[in-house]
Amino acid sequence: MTRRIAALATLTAAMCLTASCSILTPEPVTLETSTGPTFTGPPGSGKSPEQQAGEAALVKVNEYYTVLARLSADPAANPADFDNVAAGNFLQSTKRDITAHRIEANAGEVKVLKNTITRHNIPIDENGVPTPGTATIEMDVCLARATDVLELGKPILTNTAWPDPAGWRVTADYTLPGTPCNAGLF
Repeated sequence: MTRRIAALATLTAAMCLTASCSILTPEPVTLETSTGPTFTGPPGSGKSPEQQAGEAALVKVNEYYTVLARLSADPAANPADFDNVAAGNFLQSTKRDITAHRIEANAGEVKVLKNTITRHNIPIDENGVPTPGTATIEMDVCLARATDVLELGKPILTNTAWPDPAGWRVTADYTLPGTPCNAGLF
């Protein structure tokens, strides 16, 4: 019996040597990947739907704060400019507020220094492919005003034309003037 085990071990070792196999280094394995469609951006981009939604929403948030500052500071500016950055009841109420309470002094430029997406709802199917529907993103943003004041912004953006990246609009903004933020914490 012991001879049989020894012979079997010798035969196995010889087969491994002739077949160039090793117990310590396994053969390379090819991983199976999904061949289904993927959501990508411009050629060469492999970003997830959430990444692309976040990037498009950030562009819209920057536009929103820029237009808001300009409309608030310039009594001659057309409130209809706000139509491209906001939507819904929020659009109408903000246009009324801007028209009624324009700042006489120049409020200056507003820039988004940092942002964090705090919540999102991006319609995708089980394979991660975007599906038509209403997408939403909530953000915390640290804004810099011309007066060297950093202010915390809390906009909500909605895209009723998702997955169209141009459909993002601010539908709520819970920015409280004077609420400080620290861009380093983002």
